[in-house]
Amino acid sequence: MLALILLAALGACGEKTADISAYGDYEIEISGLLDEDFTITPNDLLALPCVSRSATGRAEKAGTVAARGPLLETFLEQYGYTMSDFYKIRFIASDNYKTVLRDDYLTDYEVVMAVSSGEKPLDESLWPLRLLIPEAESNMWIYSIVRIEFEFEE
Repeated sequence: MLALILLAALGACGEKTADISAYGDYEIEISGLLDEDFTITPNDLLALPCVSRSATGRAEKAGTVAARGPLLETFLEQYGYTMSDFYKIRFIASDNYKTVLRDDYLTDYEVVMAVSSGEKPLDESLWPLRLLIPEAESNMWIYSIVRIEFEFEE
């Protein structure tokens, strides 16, 4: 048991991530995952095993994005789910922009819940959470995520 705890601690974002103290306690609403809505924070996500990824968008405006945080699949594992358990997952930004993952996005893509831009914190305009799907079009890389909605197929 001690070995599992140590392994989890070593795999967490922890010290390998930028200082996110300016937005680490910002609440992100989660709906549809449990019986009642709840909130998580970027600091909560830091406690999970994390990955570092980067991607370059096809459009010049998208540029290259560096991201560090847990995979969406890792986040869901703590609740006993996988991405393919859902009909769709909707990410909603502070300006009400939405990105919806469904179909092959729920089975074939790696989705990073980025709490930092690599070793640097997210720019203030991107707080508190950014999504990076390296193989997807850059219009799916939503930022300023304040709500995530999970929907099962009826």
